[in-house]
Amino acid sequence: MRQLYIVISFLFYLSATSLYAQLDTIQQLDAVILSDSKLKDYSDGFKLEKLSDSLVQNYSSLTDVLRFNSAIYFKENGYGMVSSPSFRGTNASQTAVIWNGIPINSNLNGQTDFNTIALQSFDDITIRSGGGSVQYGSGAIGGSIHLNDNVSFTKREKTNLRLQYGSFSTVEGNFKTQFSTKNSFYSVGTSVVSSSNDYQDVNSSEKNNNGAFSRFNTNATLGFKFKKHIIKWNTNYFYGDRNFSGSLTAPSNDNYKNANTRNLLSWSLDSKQIISSLKVAHLFERYRYYANKDTSDFTFGKSSSFIGDYSLEYRFSNAIKTTTIVNFTRIEGEGASFSRDERNTLSAVFLLNHQVTDNLSYGVNLRQEFLNDFENPFLFSVDGKYQINPWYAIKMNGSRNYRVPTFNDLYWNAGGNIDLQPETSLQGELGNVFSFKSFKIEISAYYINSKDLIQWRPDTSGAWSPINVAKVINYGAETTVVYSRSFRKNKFSLSANYAYTKAINSEKKKQLIYVPFHKATGVLSYSYSNLGVSFQSLYTGKVFTTSDNKGTVDSYTVSSIGVEYVLQTFEFPITFGVKANNIFNTYYENVASRPMPGINIQTFLNFKF
Repeated sequence: MRQLYIVISFLFYLSATSLYAQLDTIQQLDAVILSDSKLKDYSDGFKLEKLSDSLVQNYSSLTDVLRFNSAIYFKENGYGMVSSPSFRGTNASQTAVIWNGIPINSNLNGQTDFNTIALQSFDDITIRSGGGSVQYGSGAIGGSIHLNDNVSFTKREKTNLRLQYGSFSTVEGNFKTQFSTKNSFYSVGTSVVSSSNDYQDVNSSEKNNNGAFSRFNTNATLGFKFKKHIIKWNTNYFYGDRNFSGSLTAPSNDNYKNANTRNLLSWSLDSKQIISSLKVAHLFERYRYYANKDTSDFTFGKSSSFIGDYSLEYRFSNAIKTTTIVNFTRIEGEGASFSRDERNTLSAVFLLNHQVTDNLSYGVNLRQEFLNDFENPFLFSVDGKYQINPWYAIKMNGSRNYRVPTFNDLYWNAGGNIDLQPETSLQGELGNVFSFKSFKIEISAYYINSKDLIQWRPDTSGAWSPINVAKVINYGAETTVVYSRSFRKNKFSLSANYAYTKAINSEKKKQLIYVPFHKATGVLSYSYSNLGVSFQSLYTGKVFTTSDNKGTVDSYTVSSIGVEYVLQTFEFPITFGVKANNIFNTYYENVASRPMPGINIQTFLNFKF
């Protein structure tokens, strides 16, 4: 019966598509095949944070789960609107989003809108801090967010259905089912969310007009094992329809529709000493922007990426392994503001990991790109970890990273600049990890020196165009604390993050806009038997909204509380709960003159079969 249920779900997919934990390495069961092996094997000296399943399922968007549980700052133009990150003071195009090992930042503007990512569709979400351009290419300067669909060849059947209803007529449904044997794996998921999003301004009677949005996402993962061969297919389709809410000073009547498809076919052969892997991927993005949603007039942009990636891992011994990668990427773009253009990139990557002793390891990574119509910088990364004693370890890394100009930067009509060069940065990081039985602290300090940053500036005639001008120095410190304790039926956990960030424009000697000096998050959870209670809080310091540091958005603190109960009187467990967000009804803004919601309620039912 379950197999029939999965087949029906998969056919539906085809028709539609016409507690926090911090880890030194990603935990992996022997039967689980990770789509992004570089993340596990070549990150010893980097800070990695994996978001637990129990944490992720309590949020509706990737923006919210990262904003409330990491050091990343998000600039959101009103709730559910365009959401862009600032990772260690860098901008949105300097934060890479990696899907199953493939970068998915937009080819048009170099960014990822985190409100166009369906949170519940992934098996593994991991934050990798620090430079990652050697492994993942353009944009991985501040850090990278990794979204993985894993494959497990063990006999297993599971289905999860989550239904949610909340304030502002917000309705959400998430469905996911998996079936696997020792030689095959099938996973299908679908999520839908719709909201009128008409929350009231805490300081007035005005509502968030023209803020309605809806999102639809469906995805599938298939895996097959033939002796030493493994074949996988990952596919994802997303469609979003949003009105763009106005500000306190300007009403809005515009609308934005976007669609993304991602397909990845991979093959690997594991012959003990050698692992050979081939990936072929196609990514497509398209948007339509209606300045007046009541008319049929729109501007548009679209791009397609064709990716071929071959890697060969060689294990010299249990202590030394290398991976050589050859990647070819072809990008084709077209839009209302630029004619059809294309870009071809050939990359050669070399990765080395050496486990010198049980307590000491290091890595060396190199990358060179070819074929682009601009200078291609040579990139490198070195990292290491030394476990001095059972409770204290040092991690460090240094790297050279880059970001290439986007299609908008190069070809926008009028104003594009085909003479732009890639942004480059040199950075270093030192981390201290203190681990005890139920208590862990990680303290990291970093420094990033970037040059040739691309900025759009007006010329003498007043026309805007991008040029390589800015030099920026980013430095700061991050602290993460995790504590957990269990006794009898009682479980207690605490996690907290604090980040101090300086991002200084070397030309103006000013802090960059929308980069807070201080950000802190905390989550306190307690459960007894089938009952769970959690309290979380977020503090974001003042940010500047103008380059002269005169305009500001005030600091704010928002808190939430949630209660859930697991009912196990049926054949399968049912969890029901309620969560109150912004319980003190705090007025706050992420972007100037764009208020965020006051107190609001979410209720949910979760079925596990």
